[in-house]
Amino acid sequence: MKKIYVGLLAIMTLLAACSDVDIPASASDSKGVVSNITADIPQGSRQVTLRWTNPAGDIVAIQIIRDNTDIIELEGAPTSYLIKKAPTNVDVVYTIKARFADGTLSKGQTIRLFIPYEPGKGGLLAMLVPDDYATASADEKDAVAWFQKNYVAKEAGALITPATIDELDIEKYAACWVMCDRVGLAKGWQNLPGLSTPEVINALKAFCNDGGNLLLTNHATQLTVGLGRIDEAYAPGIYGDGEGGNNPDIWGVHPIIGNVEGQVYDHSGHDIYRGMTYHSDLYAGIYSFIGAGVKGDHNCMWDLNAYGLTPNPNVVKTWEETTNSTVLGTWNHVVDYCCAGIVDFEPTTTFAGRILAVGLAAYEWNLGGPNAEQAQLELFTANCLAYVGTPAESKVAMLVPEDYATGSADEKDAVAWFQKTYVDTGKGILLTPATIDQLDIEQNPMCWVMCDRVGLAKGWQNLPGLASPEVINALKAFCNDGGNLLLTNHATQLTVGLGRIDEAYAPGIYGDGEGGNNPDVWGSHPIIGNVEGQIYDHQNHPIYWKMTYHPDLYAGIYAFIGAGVKGDHNCMWDLNAYGLTPNPNVVKTWEETTNSTVLGTWNHVVDYCCAGIVDFEPTTTFAGRILAVGLAAYEWNLGGPNAEQDQLEQFTSNCIGYLK
Repeated sequence: MKKIYVGLLAIMTLLAACSDVDIPASASDSKGVVSNITADIPQGSRQVTLRWTNPAGDIVAIQIIRDNTDIIELEGAPTSYLIKKAPTNVDVVYTIKARFADGTLSKGQTIRLFIPYEPGKGGLLAMLVPDDYATASADEKDAVAWFQKNYVAKEAGALITPATIDELDIEKYAACWVMCDRVGLAKGWQNLPGLSTPEVINALKAFCNDGGNLLLTNHATQLTVGLGRIDEAYAPGIYGDGEGGNNPDIWGVHPIIGNVEGQVYDHSGHDIYRGMTYHSDLYAGIYSFIGAGVKGDHNCMWDLNAYGLTPNPNVVKTWEETTNSTVLGTWNHVVDYCCAGIVDFEPTTTFAGRILAVGLAAYEWNLGGPNAEQAQLELFTANCLAYVGTPAESKVAMLVPEDYATGSADEKDAVAWFQKTYVDTGKGILLTPATIDQLDIEQNPMCWVMCDRVGLAKGWQNLPGLASPEVINALKAFCNDGGNLLLTNHATQLTVGLGRIDEAYAPGIYGDGEGGNNPDVWGSHPIIGNVEGQIYDHQNHPIYWKMTYHPDLYAGIYAFIGAGVKGDHNCMWDLNAYGLTPNPNVVKTWEETTNSTVLGTWNHVVDYCCAGIVDFEPTTTFAGRILAVGLAAYEWNLGGPNAEQDQLEQFTSNCIGYLK
């Protein structure tokens, strides 16, 4: 929410007539000075109207000088100027001077402003490209077409050019993608067509100062210098702008940085790569962006050996500490520390916005024909936009019963993992029914609700603490606002308690026994059905990303648990029990009836009977997505080590990432 501090909206100090900016020797005091400067600032606004009185004489222009640096010259002899987005929470000095017909400048008068203001943050995404993108660059044109289709047309984003840069406002947009990819473009941010004007630079600076995030791709990575996020000495030095030529290779990004033991930084699990296919057999191992075609070879990235950095213990770590950043990717075949192709510049105390810079030539939108890796390029871009579009203060939530530590070994272990992975890293919060009022859509995009108990009677009303009116109402409000839920184990019954599905469709395959020792591997079978033309293969769904598929186990599974004491606590759906008419099978009828997708079933099930993992899509009356995992295979405590623990954790991270 936007916060205005009433009474401190503007602190203004008029300074005596001054010469902050050099005045030509011919300036004459006899021509008077600008006087009576004031600033009008409506309450709750960042718009500032400066007003003043001009001296007598033949005035041809007015100069407005901000902080002794930025100069705006207005033709004629106006006596007011509207600043649409004044800087906030910093001292800003404006000086007004008049220019006479003979070329001399009057002396000026100065006003100092300070506007305490906490802007609200919008949720839309913007894309900024040069005005001539459609004719000057096939890559920009194709990227814009994709953005238009996937964001603008869905009212999730807007296209901006230098001509409309005033539309970029933190109150509306969470992040902005700035793209420039051109043949024959001279090196240097000052040469970016239309993107280097004072209007654009000032607008982007204001956006970032307010906490807006940027995705800079291709030649636009040079704006890291233009905006002042890094020094000119650290500008991207590996630069290309040639026409390129036909190339049959697959290009992408190598997400693993370094080759010295103890100094290898593996970012293959970062959110910008979520759901992508990793090719360990290509080069040093890559996520692919483009296949065969006409490639421009337009690198605009960093050679970390070129800046005189002292390795500590290597130049990547020195660079990251010097610039408060993380190198997330390098060129296909690079296994050492030289090339920073994707850099995540963290927010700083003086630069509140995050900047994700993608300068690899592999990131290209037009190959002169079809791109065999187009789906991967688009997924990567969507991931990047989601990453920069998520506020830095955003945290995922986990909700468990008050007595989780004593009431359930499974809940206790799951919470311990969530604490270590999310809470301790500042990325999550743990909630119980006593603190449910802390669940806030503005801070928490998703919430994991877990309940896994021995001897728990069937029915959502029996969920300990989670069935109270306070919790149900809070979760309903959260979902109505667009918050997403991950419901696991016995908590899948909340699909009924929250009103997402009718009571008649409640999970019917239910277990709450103590179970016993079992030597088998259990998991999820992601392929639904066994009738030709009616087989629904979800192996590549994001919830299974980076997991190992075992085609030799049962009907083929992603494993969650190995040998141990298993509770066998299924809480899932028997689709043959609801009287559904097959159309063409009960899975499809269920999906159409409930607006959902069945993503997994029990290990050995090859037909249409069991829905163990269900993805309930948002609806017009229920804005939040619900991912329900009701397989007994999803278990956190086996009474000893779990041979598949890494897979269980990867699956859970994937589910959280999918929903946030």
